[in-house]
Amino acid sequence: MAILRPHVAKVIVSVGFLSLGGCLTLKADHDELSAEVAKLRQEVLAQSEQTGDTVEKAQRLVGELESKLSEIEEILRRNQADLGLRVDNLEFETQELRGEAENADFMATAASQELKEIRADLDERLKALEEKLHNATNIPENKGELWAEAQRQFDAKDYKAARRLWRTYESRYPGDEKTDEVKFQIGLTYYSERDYKAALGEYYKIIQNAPRSAVVPDALYYSGLAFAKLGQCENAIAYFDVLRQKSTKAPKSYKDKAGEQIELLKKNTGGLCTDSDSNTPPKT
Repeated sequence: MAILRPHVAKVIVSVGFLSLGGCLTLKADHDELSAEVAKLRQEVLAQSEQTGDTVEKAQRLVGELESKLSEIEEILRRNQADLGLRVDNLEFETQELRGEAENADFMATAASQELKEIRADLDERLKALEEKLHNATNIPENKGELWAEAQRQFDAKDYKAARRLWRTYESRYPGDEKTDEVKFQIGLTYYSERDYKAALGEYYKIIQNAPRSAVVPDALYYSGLAFAKLGQCENAIAYFDVLRQKSTKAPKSYKDKAGEQIELLKKNTGGLCTDSDSNTPPKT
């Protein structure tokens, strides 16, 4: 059995009344019912439209959501790949850094060792400089003490120190009565060091510049010895011969020694002076 809606039943009742009464009219009820029907139709249409919009919107949102999910999945895949690459790069960089750290440690060790060696070398140099400074500043002020100290250093075979002190004497007291003797002593320090050419230079100054000096015989004798040491026996004999001359005011002992040296050099069969231009020291 069909169920009638209230407003439909109301229409039927109204129609019944019209048929029964003949003259009875219910226009107001009719208009009201029509209005309700039109309203209901509009509500149904609006609800249908809303439902359609909602479904369409829902479908659109679902599509957008799926698109976003796809993008997120793609980003995650890329990030995972990038992350893996970054991890690999980090491992490689870590290995490089570890290697560089080891190399830096080796270099630091080498540098430390080098620094120790440099410090040791500097300490030695500093010690030598301090000694030289001490020697340079430890020069007597008194003339007699200065001479005595120079002689003491010579006797101790510290020829450089003795030479430095005698040069100090020479510069402090120019024109002193012992100037020629100072030059001879300087030459003697060179001779003692076997620097015969330097010794000859000092002796030559005396012979040329102070021919009447009391130390000329000494300069002549040691010049002859120096030439003999250099293998230049002809020059040696010439100097010894000058020393033997009567015009040379030399003690007899010097003249006798000069004669002995001449005889020795003349008897030389090659062991003393092999070549007048040779620099080979003679065997005495």
